[in-house]
Amino acid sequence: MRPRRLSIPALAVVLAVTVSAAVALGLSGCGGTSGSSSSPASSAASPKKGGELVVAFQADPTSLDPAIAWNVSDWSVEDVIFESLYRYPSKPGVEGTKLIPWLAAELPTISDDGTVYTIPLKKGIKFQPPVSREVTAEDFRYSFERMMRLPQAPATYFYMGIVGAQEYMDGKAGHISGLKVVDPYTIEITLSAPDLSFLNDLEMKFCSIIPREWVEKWGDKKVARHPLGTGPFMFDHWTPAQELVVKRNPNYWQPERVWLDQIRFALSYAPELAFLKLQRGEVDILGDGLPAPEIARMQADPDWKDNVTSMKQIAVQNLFMNVQFKPFDNVKVRQAVCWAINRDKLVKLEGGSAVALWQVYPEGMPGQIPGKQYYGYDPEKAKALLAEAGFPNGFKTMLYTDNVDPRPKIMQSIQGDLKAIGIDAGIKTMSNDAYYTFSTTPNTATAGASGWWMDYPDPYDWMALYNKANAVEGGMNSTFWWTPELENMIAEAQAMTDYDARIAKYQEIQDYIMQEAPYASLYQPILTTMFSKATGGFQWQLVYGWEPQWMWKK
Repeated sequence: MRPRRLSIPALAVVLAVTVSAAVALGLSGCGGTSGSSSSPASSAASPKKGGELVVAFQADPTSLDPAIAWNVSDWSVEDVIFESLYRYPSKPGVEGTKLIPWLAAELPTISDDGTVYTIPLKKGIKFQPPVSREVTAEDFRYSFERMMRLPQAPATYFYMGIVGAQEYMDGKAGHISGLKVVDPYTIEITLSAPDLSFLNDLEMKFCSIIPREWVEKWGDKKVARHPLGTGPFMFDHWTPAQELVVKRNPNYWQPERVWLDQIRFALSYAPELAFLKLQRGEVDILGDGLPAPEIARMQADPDWKDNVTSMKQIAVQNLFMNVQFKPFDNVKVRQAVCWAINRDKLVKLEGGSAVALWQVYPEGMPGQIPGKQYYGYDPEKAKALLAEAGFPNGFKTMLYTDNVDPRPKIMQSIQGDLKAIGIDAGIKTMSNDAYYTFSTTPNTATAGASGWWMDYPDPYDWMALYNKANAVEGGMNSTFWWTPELENMIAEAQAMTDYDARIAKYQEIQDYIMQEAPYASLYQPILTTMFSKATGGFQWQLVYGWEPQWMWKK
């Protein structure tokens, strides 16, 4: 078959359509509520070498093993340590969603039938010390196959379209037959069918390259606390509940882009404490955002307003209902809960840093239907559905959440809404790390808080919340609901090569999911954060949010 070169404009056709709604919503740059993509306070001074940037987070990462980690705070740290074949450029809006080669030397050559990807690697890229050797195609194959074989890896379903992936995972083959090392700097990947989202999959952290000898030194469990990749910063130390420090990588292949000596992730800082420390010059970026009560005040403060910036996130907050527990196995009970929740009250609790969500897909994600509302706030309708389900007097249950704001207060509000329709729900709170494990373990959590942030701008990314592959221990589907019908619909959508028809199919999938109601969609968050007067180079990036590895200290 005659291959064709996938040019940047050709790839951008899909991605530009994908994010056009986001741009219209003001999601490019700072969007949402204030500012431009790079505030005057951020860009006034020229970059200079040296210094430490301090980023505050309330929770520790759960893991820094790229094969496993799938949490916002995990990826924030991993993004400065690890790299994959492709990346979205550090630009606001649509320009920040057009994949570019990163560890790959160029965008892939794709066969005419859309199934064979030939990917050349850059030469001369080295792993961080102490490994300090050149990266080769064999390193990608090792890293990828390691991810696919780890039982706790949550995202293998993204890559099951590669020929031989299932046989490899079943232990029937020593390698994935559709993943070949052509020569030391060339990879060939063969898919069983065309997939418009596949190149996005290769950009994800799960495809980060990690050296075999480093994994063998520490073992699969301990390497999560000793990450080593090719990124601009290298791991130094991690003191749980205190700090995680990364230092500039002396082997980095783009040294001209890196200004800082080190980044310190200050951990266990509640947003209110982090805010106070930023004003005192002890913190540079609020990783969890500006506390809601402070947003309006800081936006109006002449001394700080240029350091406050917002972006409507392509993300959701949901309430999951685990169908392994009665009565959440009853669709009418789940629908009743969807009608019982006052989302406008939740938005007010967020201080306006959210918009109510009535669909699977948030604004800015292809497949989202402007103005479509599958449910509403109607306690009487909720009571009627409970009665139809055989629970006219309600029932008792338990809601679970982590202790990261604003989730505890969100669960308290939902608790009150459920009480109003006869559902007596208790609340149990735990640390973020413990909650991640608890809520993804089968037959454990009845119902609770669930958040999802965009990995890449395509509706297939949202299916991790609903598919069979993630209804397992460590998976993202905490409802443990899935159906053969849904699996078939997703497979049909993924096989489509007509972009518009594929999006229409994902809208049909949304109709089906909302009818079955395994989650109650709550709201789409708006992240408003704040950076110190000493921070340079802050700007929003639609996929990554913001990238501390390219910032500097004034």
